[in-house]
Order: sequence, then C-alpha cells, then structure tokens
Amino acid sequence: MKNINLSENETVVAVGERVKMISNGKGLAWGSDSYLLAARLRRGKRACELGCGTGVVSLLAAAFEKFDHVCALEIEKGSADLAARNVALNALCDRMTVHNIDIRDARADALGGEFDCVFSNPPYFAHPGPESPDSIRQSARHEIHGGIADFCSAAARLLRYGGTFVCVYRPDRLVDLFCAMRGARLEPKRICTVFADTKSKPAFVLVEAKFGGAPLLEFEPPLFLYTDEIVNPRIRTERIEKIYEKTSFDI
Repeated sequence: MKNINLSENETVVAVGERVKMISNGKGLAWGSDSYLLAARLRRGKRACELGCGTGVVSLLAAAFEKFDHVCALEIEKGSADLAARNVALNALCDRMTVHNIDIRDARADALGGEFDCVFSNPPYFAHPGPESPDSIRQSARHEIHGGIADFCSAAARLLRYGGTFVCVYRPDRLVDLFCAMRGARLEPKRICTVFADTKSKPAFVLVEAKFGGAPLLEFEPPLFLYTDEIVNPRIRTERIEKIYEKTSFDI
C-alpha cells in the first residue's frame, strides 16, 4: 500500500484483507453484489469493467490476480479520478488502469485489443428516479448514461469471440437483461440467484454469458447471504464466509 494525500472529507477503509479504498461519502457504497461479482470472475488474461465507480470490483479482481490486467471504464470524472487514486493506493498500477470514458463509446482497438472477460454492476433502475443532490449516486443507480442494452452492446464490442460477460442485476429486470444479452449475441450460460436468507425473495442475480455461445442455460443452487437467525448484526452463512475470504466461488 502507498501513502496517498487525503482531503478533509476522505478516509481510507479496508475491503477485506487485500484492498483499501478512499471513501468521500459520495456515490454508492459497495455491498454484497460488488463482492460476489468480483468472486464470480474466473482467471484470464485481459478484462474490462463497464462502469467501475470508484473501482472496488476491479481492485478486488486485480488484487486477487484474476487477470493479468484489468481495464476499468467510468463516465463520472470524479469517480474515475478516485478509482485511479485507489489503484495507486493499492500499488496495482501494473495490473489495472482506469479510463474516464462513456461505455457507449468504448471500442476494443482504443483499449489495446479484445478482452477475455467483460464484467459490470450496471445501474439497476430504468427510470431516472427523483432528483438527488448526489448526482454520482443517482447515475450509479439509474440508467442515465445508458441502459442495460447499451452495457450489453459495449460488452459485445469489447469481447473476443467466445469471451465471457459477467453481470450482477436485479431479479425483477431479468427479462430485460436476457433480451439485451441476446440482442448483442451474448448467450446466457449460467445464473446464480442470491437471497438474503431462506425466507426472503431474491436480492440479485449473477449471470454469465458467452459472446457467440449456443443456447443452454444452467441454473446453479441458490446462494444465501445470512442464516435465518434473527440477531444484530446478522450472521453470514458458512459458504458466504468462504467466498468472501477467497474472493472466489471455487471453494
């Protein structure tokens, strides 16, 4: 870890044992969807994240050596600048770069060639939502700078043939996701549904698609974040603890 000058409103927080992040209280805080997206990624040579925010998923992927190099794209300049500082803070400049660009303008040739994997935690909500004083948070949650079809199209442009697109998304918009994937020649291949506990509705889904793949979708066993025990703080399930520890589903 490197020493980084912080502003008055900034603090450094740990994300597991290998990553630290500069936080300024703006934008979205990372949660289980970010951790599990990073854990879902399999090893490869080159990867690209669409809409990295302040960089937590790409940083985890780089720190756990999921790829030789991760290229992280972010349209919000403030978030992109903070992501770049987080790269420096974690001494990962040789494994990760941040680009302040619109994912709708992203092209493989401008980013060093095609990627083995593209991944994203895209905005979940189709409507712009109520006005918010935190514009960064609002654009991270709502499809202001591109909808799910734009994210899937960008993934298809960036991937090599047979490459993988990994996405975390809302269950109630799964039809939108699948339609967008097929429209971009990204065939859904595996899906994991994540629940808070056995008594709750699905919280989010992790979907893997292959660029140019044949139709065949595998449903994996459900993943539960917490036990059903009513305590505060809640107790994580044994499987989730292992996934978080290794940042991998291969446990």
